[in-house]
Formats: sequence, C-alpha cells, structure tokens
Amino acid sequence: MKKQICLAITFLLITAGTATAQKKFYNKEFKFGFTYPPGARVNKALDTVDQTTDLTPLAYLDMPNTGRGLYQLAAYISAGNITSTACKALSTAEDTPVKKRFGTITFAKTAYVEGGMESSHPREYYRAFQGGTCYEVRLMLSMDKYPKNPINTNAAFARLYPILRTFYVR
Repeated sequence: MKKQICLAITFLLITAGTATAQKKFYNKEFKFGFTYPPGARVNKALDTVDQTTDLTPLAYLDMPNTGRGLYQLAAYISAGNITSTACKALSTAEDTPVKKRFGTITFAKTAYVEGGMESSHPREYYRAFQGGTCYEVRLMLSMDKYPKNPINTNAAFARLYPILRTFYVR
C-alpha cells in the first residue's frame, strides 16, 4: 500500500512539473492558442513547409531529442478565413477524413506518407472549422525508410498531441 501511495505521489509531481514547464502560443489575428511541450522551439522560417494557398502559415514547432532513427518531429499550424465547404475541400491525402476529438474541438484527420528510397515522412493532418476560420495542424515525422531498430510512429506522434489537446479558439 505504501508503495502504491509513493508511486501515485511521484506520478503527480512529475505531471505537475511537466504541466508548469509547458509554453503557450496565441495568435491575435486568428484568435486561437495552444500549449506545446517543453523543449519545443517555435521556428520563424515558415517557408520551409509546403503551404496551402488558402491558409496562412502561423507557427512551426520543432521538437528536439527526436529519438533514435527520427530526423525530425514537428508541427505546422496554419489558418485562413474561408468557408466551411472550402475548408473541407482542401485535399491533403487520398484517404477519407476521420473525426477525431481533442479537448473541446473536433478535427477532421487525414494521414499521408511521403518519401523515397532512403527516407519516409509520415504526416497527420488535422482540420477544424470554427467561427468562420479554417485551422490546420500538421504533425510531421522524418525518419529512415528502413531503420535498424523499429520506430514506434504512434508514440512519436503522441509527443505532439498536447498541441491538439490544448488547442482553443476565442
């Protein structure tokens, strides 16, 4: 019983410390914000990622310490004042969007893997239409196509999910 209590207290202290270390991002123009994991860097070079003509690039987060076999772990956030129909019509992948709820917002999720002979770049696209604005969050991995050790892409993407869980619109 004492071990369980000690483990519970340790877990609470770790999660409390992590929560306080998170940083916040807010965009006044499109009135949205989110918190992002500690250690992530907000990159200002937004021209390095493929852009959609209808959406304005707003933030590019790069995660350090990506892990063995991963070159990049990043999130790209963009928004635009377009219609709901136009937001849904933006194609990012060949598969049908699936509704996925994070926090208070329901996103339309699509996935895509791009790459060549040497590398693979899995992407997850999340779109939400709120108050006349279309928001897109792209989660991106870059890794060896044939790594020496298997890479858990689900765990890698999960490191970026706090962005989606804390995403809010005001």
